[in-house]
Amino acid sequence: MTGIECLLLIPFTLNYSVLDKAGRWAYYYLLSSVVFALGSLLIAALYRNNLWFTSVMHLLQFIILSAYYYVLIKRPPLKLIIKILLIPAFILFILDFFKLEGIYTYNSIFATVRTCLLLAYGIIFFIQLLSDDDLIKEAVFINSLPNFWFNSGLFIYLCSSFLFSLAYNFFLRHSLYNTAFQPITFIGGIIEGILFYIGLMKAKKLRS
Repeated sequence: MTGIECLLLIPFTLNYSVLDKAGRWAYYYLLSSVVFALGSLLIAALYRNNLWFTSVMHLLQFIILSAYYYVLIKRPPLKLIIKILLIPAFILFILDFFKLEGIYTYNSIFATVRTCLLLAYGIIFFIQLLSDDDLIKEAVFINSLPNFWFNSGLFIYLCSSFLFSLAYNFFLRHSLYNTAFQPITFIGGIIEGILFYIGLMKAKKLRS
């Protein structure tokens, strides 16, 4: 996935000015994914165990994507919930990282909660698009919106990695991940990259 993420970062960086506020948070997520991938490879090569770095990056990406959905979702009560949930999510991360599962194992409790919350935010945004009066009045097709594609890419990748988040430690102990679940998350990542690129093209078209 590292090569795909790095290649995708190039057109996003060159066209940063066409992205709206939410799109820029999607760009920051993409940038963090590149740091995540390269950092994981480097730390694994130097110290073998990079799971502590994985946990920290999951927290960082959760904060970035929470900001992304905070911008996208319109209803004030839901925006407030997204802000408030950052606090218990951070507390859960600290507990999981230092107490429950530990620094040198995959923090599946936090990762699962994080994935569920982000999937819920994605569903809320899809529902919002389907019932948005402004889009209906202006006859705007939702597939012409960049954030429809960004959210679709995120949603597919999060769905493909959900089982990984839930039970990675079990798979690791039984050597199941590489044979059974890595292809699923890899394919999900490729689809995410394609949909992100489509979203970027839609953003360019809107600004042209």
